[in-house]
Amino acid sequence: MKKTVEFKAVRLSYGRKIVFDALDFTICEGDFLGIVGPNGSGKTTILRSIMGLLRPRSGEIIRDKNLRFGYCMQRQFIDTLFPFTVFEIVMMARTKIIGPFKKPRGIDKEQVLEALEVAGIQDLSSQRFYNLSGGQKQRTVIARALALEPNFLILDEPTTDLDVKAEKEILELIKTLHLKKNLTIALVTHELDEVINCAKRFMFLNKNMPHKLFDRDELNEGLLSEIFQTQIRLKKIDEKTVVF
Repeated sequence: MKKTVEFKAVRLSYGRKIVFDALDFTICEGDFLGIVGPNGSGKTTILRSIMGLLRPRSGEIIRDKNLRFGYCMQRQFIDTLFPFTVFEIVMMARTKIIGPFKKPRGIDKEQVLEALEVAGIQDLSSQRFYNLSGGQKQRTVIARALALEPNFLILDEPTTDLDVKAEKEILELIKTLHLKKNLTIALVTHELDEVINCAKRFMFLNKNMPHKLFDRDELNEGLLSEIFQTQIRLKKIDEKTVVF
């Protein structure tokens, strides 16, 4: 399987503070990686390093030359910064392609409309972002990333503060994007049950475990209980794994 991002003995730091040391893992084309850990464990640091926004202090990060990232930031960072319509926010992503201060072309408008449709919010294009529900805002963030025509989608806690219905719908949308568009995905969360039925591989940012990738079929109650330092139970309900 084609490698898209490869970490080789990578040390990540902010100034003198070492966040991760000796990271060794590979993300392949078509992977769905769930990065699970508590707040402050370095989840966003991993994402930034994957995208090349944080250079390693030592070691090497190798990226496929054809990678195109779509980054879904935490939506609360958009709420007050962008008092614009859904269409305008999604179109802003295209400035990376057309350049700043240039008028959008026909192809740019087509890509934005397609992204809105894929995210299921084409009917909300003229609505102000701050008037949307949490789920609609998250769909807008996803559409914004899709407008860049990525082959690697990165999501930073996409279900934070969503109600149960919206959370389920967002996770289904992400899973559909992975399967139907063959997008490589890295999703950060602090809740295992959000990704256990979506992700193919997992990284647990926990002091009790080395920072390696686990395949889904490696996950069992004993391993997870050791990782989270509490008793974990897994149960199959309607062909889905539920975490207790």
